[in-house]
Amino acid sequence: MVSRTLLRLALVVVVVILAVWLSTRRAPESGDLALGPVLPGLSERVNAVQQVTIQAAGGNTATLVRGDAGWVLRERHDWPADTGKLRDYLLRLGVTQRIEAKTQRPESYPRLGVQDLDAADANGARIDILGGGEPLALIVGQNNPQGHGSYVRVPGQAQSWLADLDIAPERQVENWLQRDLIDVDPRRIVGIRVQPAGKSAFTLSRTAVDDSHWQLAPIPAKRGTAQAPAEAIAGFLQGLRLDDVEPAADAEALDGDRMQFDTADGLQVTLSLWQRDDKSWVRLAATFDEAAATAYVGAQVAAEQKAREQQAHEPQVDDAANTDASVPPAAAEQPAADAGSVEERVAKLREQAHAAAARFDGWVFAISPFKAGNLRKPHTDYIAEAK
Repeated sequence: MVSRTLLRLALVVVVVILAVWLSTRRAPESGDLALGPVLPGLSERVNAVQQVTIQAAGGNTATLVRGDAGWVLRERHDWPADTGKLRDYLLRLGVTQRIEAKTQRPESYPRLGVQDLDAADANGARIDILGGGEPLALIVGQNNPQGHGSYVRVPGQAQSWLADLDIAPERQVENWLQRDLIDVDPRRIVGIRVQPAGKSAFTLSRTAVDDSHWQLAPIPAKRGTAQAPAEAIAGFLQGLRLDDVEPAADAEALDGDRMQFDTADGLQVTLSLWQRDDKSWVRLAATFDEAAATAYVGAQVAAEQKAREQQAHEPQVDDAANTDASVPPAAAEQPAADAGSVEERVAKLREQAHAAAARFDGWVFAISPFKAGNLRKPHTDYIAEAK
């Protein structure tokens, strides 16, 4: 009887010890189950961050560093980074919360994409943040397939989590670049010279800003100029953005197509265009024609002065009672009073041209296929069909 009781007690003790051992083995690390920010303290130190490294499985790494002149991208030879995009991402990371504890088992990490990046089956991304305090790191795995949020894990910790926001980072290095190159209103363009590689040059011109009629030269007798392709190439410099960038010294020297764009107010942009692998590359240069700018601005100021004089001599009619308050006064149609003298306006144009020249100097740029396609049209495309 006693021996049976002792046996039962022994079995109970074994079961209790086993339960305690299993509970300890499966328990999360201390503090891991506390809900809260995925990166505590980041929101308070966003303005103090000095470096952000985004490493994707497979080797793509973007290292964004704050320098004296702003953020740059190390993998693109310190070309300026898209500061707004980076700041938005850091702010989003700072407010992202852990909302549900997930697995602690390394063998289950691949389901969530939160394994270490040196694992053979890794498919997540790791973010490392320096500046303003202790280094921060986070592995971001897959987005939640059943709703919002991303799976995350802090490197070195076993516990993985579901976060409340989608925080998968941009993995393409070039997509962290500041992409704006130049923005020239096509109405300013009055002359375009195209020199296709190995072929004869041709030009497109018009007599004045906003002139809707382009003239092609040379052009066959009794044929006109096709206006649509002319307008398309004139818009090349409008909102021109890069897809990628590299130092000109590293670029392969290729004989490509050459173009020159002239604006009525003195800006001249020249470029060479070539194809390498699956990208269209351009080298750009900007110069300033002081004489053309002075003549254009002088005529503009004279026309404004003449319009003001004519308005001053027109009879003043008191029709306030019949005036629609929603219609702006005639004065609103005139140039702003602080538009400046000829010299001041030319100085602003000169400054813009020099800024573009400095931006282009020493670099070559990959551009969109659409933009490149407008440059590659042959001479025959600008000849209108005979009527």
